[in-house]
Amino acid sequence: MKSKNLLPLIFLFFLMLSCCSNEVSNKKIVTRINDYELTFDEFQNQLALELELDEDFKLTHATRKQFLEEIIQKELLIQEAKRAKLDQQKKFVQAIERYWESTLIRNLIDLKSEEIDKKVVVSEEEIKLHYDKMKKQTPSLPDFQKFHNQIEKKVKEEKRIRLLKEWMDNLRKNAGVEIFPSMLE
Repeated sequence: MKSKNLLPLIFLFFLMLSCCSNEVSNKKIVTRINDYELTFDEFQNQLALELELDEDFKLTHATRKQFLEEIIQKELLIQEAKRAKLDQQKKFVQAIERYWESTLIRNLIDLKSEEIDKKVVVSEEEIKLHYDKMKKQTPSLPDFQKFHNQIEKKVKEEKRIRLLKEWMDNLRKNAGVEIFPSMLE
């Protein structure tokens, strides 16, 4: 009875294994660096990122080859660093943690800023009020219409910053933060 139940499981296992091996063999390999294989898709993704980050990067046959050489050199250095166990050193791990934390925070603030930007509206009255304050300080200030767009941007940015600060203050207010002053001495 047990062997009859195992037979379909074994068949399913080998079927999945054969599908997985076909998937790997269907990937086009651009280069093999020791045990590391760089697929064509990975190469294209890295190349696209480079094009996005470097406006001066011109895509030619020569630059593609040069870019591949840079990837190979980088991978060789990474492999050597791993052999030396540099990736396990406390200093390295802490640097990665700091980078991860700062990236996570930046992404959260960017997300919240976009959300706030969609909600922030500046009225004509607010723009005029801001202009009037500026005019009191500098009576020779040119006509309102010349500064309208600049003032609108400034007021919108001030509102955005204020709302972002309020959001962060609310995070603190609603969190369970407990400080033990004796530990700071």
